This record gives sequence, structure tokens and C-alpha cells, in this order.
Amino acid sequence: MNLQPFSPRDLIASNPWSSILLTTYSLSLSFLEAIPLSSVYRTYRNFTVLSDIEGYRASLADVGAVGVGRDYDLVPVRCRTGVFHPKIALMTDEAGEIRATVGSGNLTFGGWGYNNEILEYLRPGRDSACFADLVSMLESMMRETAPQGRLDCVTPPDLGPFIELGRKAAAIPGDGGSRLLHTMDRPLDEQIREMADDLGGAVSVCVVSPFFSGHHGVRLLCESLRCERVSVAVPSIAPSVFDFDAAAANGMKVSPVACDTFSDDRSLHSKLFDIECVNGRLIVAGSANATVPALTGANVEAVVARIHDRTPVFGWSPCMAYKEVSLTGEEEPKNRGGAALVLEYGDGTLSGRIVGADGVSGEWEAALAAGARRAAAGKVAVADDGSFTFVMPGDVDPLSFGSSVQVIFVRGSEEVRGWLVLRGFLDAMNRRGPLAREIGRLVAGFGTPAGMASILEFIAREPGALLEAAERTGGGRKANTPSGHLFVTGAFSTKSALDMKETWRAGSGSYAQDDLIDALVRHLARALPGGNDDAGDDEDEEKLDGAGERPQGRQGQGRNPPGKGQRIKKQIIERAFTQLFTKLEKSPAGPSRGNALYVLFDMISRIVPRAEEGEKLLALFLERWLTLAKGARPDEDDQGELDECVAAVVSRLVISESAKAVKMHEFLQSWLGREVPDNFACERSPIAGNLNQELLGRGFSQEEWSGAWRSILGTRTKWNTVNDLRRALLAGDASFVAPEGATDHELAVLGKFAAREGRPDRIYWLERPYAGHRPACKCGVNFPALQEKRLRNTRIATCDYIRCGRVVVDVSL
Repeated sequence: MNLQPFSPRDLIASNPWSSILLTTYSLSLSFLEAIPLSSVYRTYRNFTVLSDIEGYRASLADVGAVGVGRDYDLVPVRCRTGVFHPKIALMTDEAGEIRATVGSGNLTFGGWGYNNEILEYLRPGRDSACFADLVSMLESMMRETAPQGRLDCVTPPDLGPFIELGRKAAAIPGDGGSRLLHTMDRPLDEQIREMADDLGGAVSVCVVSPFFSGHHGVRLLCESLRCERVSVAVPSIAPSVFDFDAAAANGMKVSPVACDTFSDDRSLHSKLFDIECVNGRLIVAGSANATVPALTGANVEAVVARIHDRTPVFGWSPCMAYKEVSLTGEEEPKNRGGAALVLEYGDGTLSGRIVGADGVSGEWEAALAAGARRAAAGKVAVADDGSFTFVMPGDVDPLSFGSSVQVIFVRGSEEVRGWLVLRGFLDAMNRRGPLAREIGRLVAGFGTPAGMASILEFIAREPGALLEAAERTGGGRKANTPSGHLFVTGAFSTKSALDMKETWRAGSGSYAQDDLIDALVRHLARALPGGNDDAGDDEDEEKLDGAGERPQGRQGQGRNPPGKGQRIKKQIIERAFTQLFTKLEKSPAGPSRGNALYVLFDMISRIVPRAEEGEKLLALFLERWLTLAKGARPDEDDQGELDECVAAVVSRLVISESAKAVKMHEFLQSWLGREVPDNFACERSPIAGNLNQELLGRGFSQEEWSGAWRSILGTRTKWNTVNDLRRALLAGDASFVAPEGATDHELAVLGKFAAREGRPDRIYWLERPYAGHRPACKCGVNFPALQEKRLRNTRIATCDYIRCGRVVVDVSL
């Protein structure tokens, strides 16, 4: 037996584990999040904790918990015959590697360091038989959660993947004779006696335990082993001490012993039975105390039994100081009673059950709480069996709390609490891994540049996922999208665990694979820029002149430009947006691009300002967005919101660079298919403080927005020139103004047309846009390169075809 110091943390931090299952009796969520969870934070997809109901109840007082129900699953288990007491860690990675530990320590700071604990490490090959036993235990736990089964578990997790990998581990050849003994099917004392009998029978037994049921637990073990040579370890510090006097009064001869391994300055919490047999030595270590409930199988326990030769493993020596043990006052594990809520959230509905108490039926007032924040959730009717289901108010979004949420039921002086589990979010995290957590934090208003970088890396790999989500959600603006629950409602719909036919919930469930991305699109469309968005939280590097005015020629950055804080790397931004633009370019131009344009606008306006060289990238991406938007104006009923996006984009570009005013005017004319009418100019004039303006340039004044809009509409474009020319020629006005760059031949043809001389078809008014192909004259002949260039630059050219020679004037938009 390896007695070298070893912590479960050493194992959990040694490999990029993707799925972790932990079981415990006592529970500290602050410890869980600080040590085990943080050790695998960047790699895990599924992190599940099975805790006895006592540990669950105690965890409700843990004010330091922030991730329960959203970063990991906490499943309370109530054992109807005793307590749920195993301390197992089971870990797997993406490659199928599996490791396990079985020990005495709970998921607390004491259990992983402050106490004197013992831990068995299991690996396939040497411990293949133990993995077979572990599979048997997990399967028994699944069976016993059936109605009226031994285990009361409102929402059991899916242990199938662990069972499957456990079977594979059990099939690996190995010569180890160790076994994992558990009490799901049989009493522990019987299993220990059978292994001792296989070694010729027990000769002596030494017990290490913090609890003893007085002396009755040791007596039960010795009677089962038919062994009279008994000793009990006496530590320096322990929760309790064996009652040697009561044992002697009942005819038991029990010797106090000690050894350095279990006599340090930490409180003894190790559980071990050192059994010397005729043909070897059996060391049993794990969760089982030397108590009657542990040995008879009333509790759920797990231990590892290893066979050694008869050579002593521990240096036991006589000790008479058992009356001098310093007691910590920790109580023996038992179900102390008390009500708790076990519940989950999905599709705007809370469902679950009050466990651990009778007489809970009736009407309660519900509230959600996280830290100092508390939100009323209305009345809830609880059935006779403690179950309930109720719809959340539309203005209460659990994810918006940004950390773990407790649900509180109050009725008069009675109060019951429980952790809220976002079931759909956990299932999405099981599929998407760390990406789901980053999206969750972003949606809750706690996104970081590092988290956004992870999301962008995903988008760079799968740009179609975001664009398809835009179609499903109407660019995040679909009218029937629930407004009160931007992320969880709808995005993570789930059936109540109380209504499911299967006893054990499948981890993958029936959730759509892209609900998570739909939630991201909705958030991008609707969330207001806030204090947690660090796009503008850094030091303002803007330099003002003596009068406090913005220097001339400044490239506009709003009042809160990117400073020296953490920025998203330029390469990550460019990679993601390049893939999105390229993907959208492959779709047909036109109104069908509308939803994708919405999500692209939202991403550009919310994310790009947080990047390195954000201002430069913002201008580049906004212009590319306009290129993709050309010809995509939707039908009349749906024009408003996209019109507002366009107006904000063109104005923002002009604020940054006033020379772009003519180009932006040309785009607006193309967007509308005509000159910008007065009603459009008035209705779409950007308003400082509105969402689009805040996103694209937080802090810009109304005068800056209005000035940019006026400068755009006040310019004359080349289209204005040729359109005025057309009106003048059709009216016979000889004082027309020709486009700059017109040749003498073209001027002559235009003059004759105005004077009504010559053939009227010598001028061809090109009205059809030709952006995606080469322009052609009325005769059908494409322009040669030089004339095509002239047409695109000056909107006038001459057909070189010898049988044509028309002057072509481009009046298209």
C-alpha cells in the first residue's frame, strides 16, 4: 500500500478531464469552486456532484458559491435507510481515459487537506476489478432512484457515459486482486468477512475511524469476522473517541493503539480496517466509519479492499492516552431532517419538489435571490407530495443574476430554499464545453475579452452556425421571441424531471443543438451596453485642446475609446469576421440576407470596439457590411429596423471621416432606389443615446450625429448629376449640366437630344443595376474595359460598337 501523501487535487489537475463525477456527504461549494472546479475549468464539459441531502442543505448557507446550477450540476440524494456517504471521484477525458479515487474525504477544505484523510487511487489494469465493481454500484444507484426505491433523487444525472467507460476499463487485463466494495446491494461487513475468509480467516483487526456508534460498530465488525483480537487507533484530534469502557463492560477486549500515519496534528477523518488474516492482510479503506449504519448497509458507502502479504503495513504501537484526545465536536453522519427545495428551470418554468419535510402542500410565495439581489416570482401551489410547477414572471430572468441563484418559498414563518439548476444550460455545456460557459457569462452581462475571444474562435470555425441561428431567430428580433428570458427561456426548453417517463435523465436530452447560439444572437440584438462591457471602460486617451474641443481631423472614437486595458486580439477578430463575411457573400444578394445583416451589425457594433485597433477595424467592417447590405432592403412592413442600422452605420463612418459623406449618400440612394425623401431623412436621423448610436459610438453628442447626417444628405452625388441631366434633356432644357468627364462627342449628342435634333434613341438610359456583372449597351454589346471604367466612374460612356455608337448614361441605383 502506498502511504505517500497524495491529494485528489493532484489527480484532477494532472490531465485535461472533460467529465467529472464527484460524490460526497458534507459539501462546501466555496471549496468545490475554488479547487476541483477551477482545476479543470478550461477543459470540462460535464461536472456533476452527487451530495447527501444534508450536504445540500448545508450548502445553502454558502454565500461564496457562484456557479452552482450553471457551471456544474448539484444533485441532492436522500437515502431512505440512512445517509448517502460515498466519497468517489470519477474522471474521464475526450480520449476515453478514465481514473477514479475512493476515499474518506468530503468535498470540503477539511476533506481535501485540513483533516487526516485516506485516499485510494484506481487505474485500469491494476484495478480493473474495482472498475467493474464501480460500474455495478452506479447501475444499482440508477435502479434505486425509481419510485419507492432506496434513493430519493428528484433529478438524477446521466451516468451512462461513466458506466460505459467503466466497463471498458474493467475489461483491461490486470493482475490486481483489489475490489471496490459498496453497500448498494449488500451489507459491508458481509463482504469484508467473505474476503477475509478467502485469506483463511481473520486473526486480528485494527480499526481507524472517527465514529463508532459508541462501541457497537466495532463489535458488529468483530462478530462478523469472528475475530477477538481487536485494536482501535487513538489519534491526537478527532470528532469522537471509541468507548473503551463500554466495550470492556460488554465483554470486549479492545486495545488502544497509535501510529504516526493517523496521529498528526490534523483531525482524524480517515476510515480504515487493517485485517490480518491467516494467509495475508486485508486493508479496507474508504468512506465507511466503524458504525452500525455503515457496516450493515443502511448507509450508502464505498471502500477499496486490497490484499497484501502478512507483513504489517502500519507501525501500530500500544497507546493509553485515549482519554486525552482533543475532540472537534463533529457529529456522526445521519439524516437530521429539514426541508429543502430541489428544482430546475426551463422554458420559463420552474419545476421541482420540496424534500425532507411533510405538510408542505398549499400556496407559497416564491422569490429568486443571489447575493443582495432578490426578485419576487409570484405564488406557487405545492402538491401533497411536495411537487410544484409554475411559470416565471416575464420580467424575471434567472440568468441575468450572473451567479448562482437560490429559490425561496415563504409561507408565514416558514421558509424553504434550494439552488436553481439551469438544466438546459448545463446540457448545452455538455455539448459545447467551455464555450457554453462563456456565452452564459456574456448573456448575463459578465462577459470578458478572453471569453469573447473564445466565442469568436468558435465562430471562425463554424460561421454557418451563427448565420443559421440568425435565420431561426429573425436576427434576434423575431417578434415571438420571449422578451423576459433572453437566454434560458426557449433556448433551453426542458421537460420537468417529475414528468419524465425515464428515471434517469439523459444528459444530451432532446434539446436542439443550436439553442445556445440562438441565445447568443438574441442577446447581441437586445442587451444594452452596460457597466460590465469593457469596450469603453479603459482610460480615455483622448487629448483635448485648451477649449476642451475635439481636435480637428480626429478619427472619431466616442467618449470612451479603447485604451490600454485588455483587448481582443486583432487576429481573432479578423479571422471570425472574415469567415462570416465570406459565408454571407455566398448567399444570394437581396432581402433574404436581412437576418444575417442584423446579427453582423450587432456583432460589429458590440465586439469590434473591444479589439486591438478597434476603430480601424470598425470602419473596415462597417463598409464591408454596407457592401453586403446593398439591395437587401426588406419589404415595406419590415424596413424600419434595418433602415435604422443603415442610417447609424453611414453616420458613424462620416463622423470618423467626413470625406466619406458623398459615398454614404450614394449608398443611401442605392438602398432606397431613389433620392432620400424628406420623411426618411427625418425619421431615420440618428439620435444620440439610442441603442445603435450607443453601440457604434458611445458618448458622441447629438450634434455630431446630426451633423454627420446633414453632411451626407447635403452632398451631390454622381447619380444626382445624371438624374438631373435626364430630367433636363427630357424637358428640352439646353442649359443641362453634363457629368464631369463627358467627351466632346457625348456633349454634342446630349445637345442635339435637348434641341430635339437627330434620332432620339442615340442616348440609352441604363436603369438596371449591374454591380455583379459587366454593363452592356442597348444593342447588347458589353463595353470594352476603358468605356466600362468610364461608365462606373463618371456614369457616362459611348458604345464602341460600329453599328451602334450610342451614348449610355447610367441612372441606375
